[in-house]
Amino acid sequence: MPNSEPSVFSIEHSESSDISWRRVDSFPGNHSSPATTELRPCPICGSNRSRSILQFDQFQFFSDSKDVPKRVDIRHAQCLDCFALYLNPCYTSYGFEVFLAEAGASYGSTLGRPKEEIDWLASRGLLKSGSRFLDAGCYDGGFLAHLPEDVERIGVDIDEPAIARGRKAFGPKGIQLILGDLENFSCHQPPDVITMFQVLEHLPRPVAVLQHLRSMAHSGTRLVVDVPVLEHGKTNDINGFLSVFHTTHFSRLSLENCLQRSGWKTHESQQQPDYNGFRVVATPASPTNAQGKDYGMTSLLRDYLADWNLSVKAVEDRLARLPQADKCIIWGAGAHTEFLYHVTSFFLSKPERQYAIVDSDPLKHGKSWRGLMIYPPHILKNASWDLAYVVVSSYGGTFSIVKAASELGVPANRVIALYDKTRLH
Repeated sequence: MPNSEPSVFSIEHSESSDISWRRVDSFPGNHSSPATTELRPCPICGSNRSRSILQFDQFQFFSDSKDVPKRVDIRHAQCLDCFALYLNPCYTSYGFEVFLAEAGASYGSTLGRPKEEIDWLASRGLLKSGSRFLDAGCYDGGFLAHLPEDVERIGVDIDEPAIARGRKAFGPKGIQLILGDLENFSCHQPPDVITMFQVLEHLPRPVAVLQHLRSMAHSGTRLVVDVPVLEHGKTNDINGFLSVFHTTHFSRLSLENCLQRSGWKTHESQQQPDYNGFRVVATPASPTNAQGKDYGMTSLLRDYLADWNLSVKAVEDRLARLPQADKCIIWGAGAHTEFLYHVTSFFLSKPERQYAIVDSDPLKHGKSWRGLMIYPPHILKNASWDLAYVVVSSYGGTFSIVKAASELGVPANRVIALYDKTRLH
């Protein structure tokens, strides 16, 4: 796509100057680096035999940079021995640090569902007074802060800034936060309950992490794991189940194989009704080898991919009805916009079209994505809309963005939402 000199769109707003309009890919400095990824065996069974399922070349993680690599070839693979789905190559520690530095809401770092999770734990007797509770992958400890104060609350995470914030906020409340890798951190006394809510799918070596947790458990320890699974992966979101943020794409079978191989036995399992979360309670057991049969996994995968392509087509059809204006505001500087770039004709159908981006994340303001400048949403207030329109490039935030655009005075016929309904992930 051609480079271009930026044009200017004047708006009537005292706190903003002008929007700089640019064509996509007008920033030439983005690059990749072999230091951001590494090949690995299957994270479940250790096999080196796999096949490619889906690939995105030069996928860009957020804002432009000439200094650090922001692009990587994404390859989703399927193990040919245990049929697990996973990212290969996987991000290195350096890759995680660079790619997720600006992830924000795109990554899903929210307060989560503490009330539902706590009620669920309490109903199973897992929050007994005096018990020792470990949250593995605790972020800043916000979930632990919702637990009863008569439970000994411990959290561990590798995110140093998050742990520092959590220690300041929750340390005085008796919450102990450990900075460490989930594969080798130390916990001085065995926990009674270990939780991993939507964490395991992000880890490059899930078996090693679960083995480490098994090594510190006592015979009565309960492990609670909650992950998204392929069986519940159908959604109209073009990001899809095969997330670029997940290193292992679990099915119920591959999760069971992962637990068995690391020395845990499933005691209870339940699909969550309101989002894609398959929740398991496990107890310590002797390790067993992963099952090597398909058990319908390949058929399930094909069915999912067919449905995902229908979701992409639905968004493509809606994009085909866009106004013919020469300028477009994209609301959203996250992964959804990068997926628009890779799986739709949005940026190809009208090469001369110029763009700018707004996003509510202060980390991205004043930066650019593929050459397109990123502004705070208030820059839209009192704008003239005879030359432009807004495309809502978000899934979970679709309706809140439509509402925010209306509150900023954007005419309803100039706001293009790509989804009529959304589902919690």
